[in-house]
Amino acid sequence: MKAYPTVLSAGPITRFDGLAADAPPRSLRTKIPVRFNPFLRLLLFVLLFAASAGVFFLGFAVLIGATSATQMVVGAAIQLLGSVLAYAILTLLIESRRPPVELAPRRALGLAWGLLFGTLAILVSFGVIWLLGGFRITGAAWPAAVGDWWRMVFVVGVVAGISEELLFRGVFYRLAEEVLGTWLAILLSGLGFGMMHLGNPDATWWGAIAIGLEAGLLFGVLYAWSRSLWLLIGFHFAWNVVQGPILGITVSGTGTQTGLLRVLPEGNPLISGGVFGAEASVVTVVLLTTVAALLAVRLARTGGVVAPMWIRRARQRRAIAAESSAAATLS
Repeated sequence: MKAYPTVLSAGPITRFDGLAADAPPRSLRTKIPVRFNPFLRLLLFVLLFAASAGVFFLGFAVLIGATSATQMVVGAAIQLLGSVLAYAILTLLIESRRPPVELAPRRALGLAWGLLFGTLAILVSFGVIWLLGGFRITGAAWPAAVGDWWRMVFVVGVVAGISEELLFRGVFYRLAEEVLGTWLAILLSGLGFGMMHLGNPDATWWGAIAIGLEAGLLFGVLYAWSRSLWLLIGFHFAWNVVQGPILGITVSGTGTQTGLLRVLPEGNPLISGGVFGAEASVVTVVLLTTVAALLAVRLARTGGVVAPMWIRRARQRRAIAAESSAAATLS
């Protein structure tokens, strides 16, 4: 019996088709259903997300004309609900994975590990930048409006942590990996993740590239290793919340600093990250990409890498030819 992935590790690739545990089930005897085509599934997810978000937008329409703060929360809630519903339909109905291994209830402890790892990662990055003179702590500060603080936790923590991981690791990475293999999927999903942040108020090209390198690559490797969105959601939530609502550092160039501490960037922007925040610091880039590289080496050595589709098909053809030759010899 095939071992089920643990909380933190999916183990080596053992499926006959060379795919990971989070790919739709295949059969040796039947033709692969059209709905399993990666490009079709990506298109269906986009359409489902757009339709779901549209429905929720109509449901929240009464609040759209409210204050800007309320509009921000409503927009974030629509993004969250739309992505969750679209992902549920994709995995449970279209892919026939019940439950999807990356969100299996028995692996939910990965959320706690993600919270721990994400907290440690941002605290170490912050500490090194501070020691190098990139940050100045001016004191403690409880936000003037408590609601503003919780609003930021919801937007940068809950919504970003869940919806962005569903999109970039749960959909984009998984589907790209089925076609292009693990390494290209990590690179492309990381690039897309970084470029998404160009829409933020204080975004810079370097900031987007930095996020793509540090978080995009690390999150991709972590997902390839664990096949757990629980782990990635916890990591992403902790990274953003500790960085912004707790330490008071601008998150990803969003232009907001609502934290329990007053922390100001100073000195060389390459060290502090400037107005974009700690994610644009070369310190953060070096630390997290180093961790990603070490995990990637470990992933390759333990057999957790999915080969590109054309290589998998060539291997299957050779295996079938070898079996046919052996059968002919025996007969």
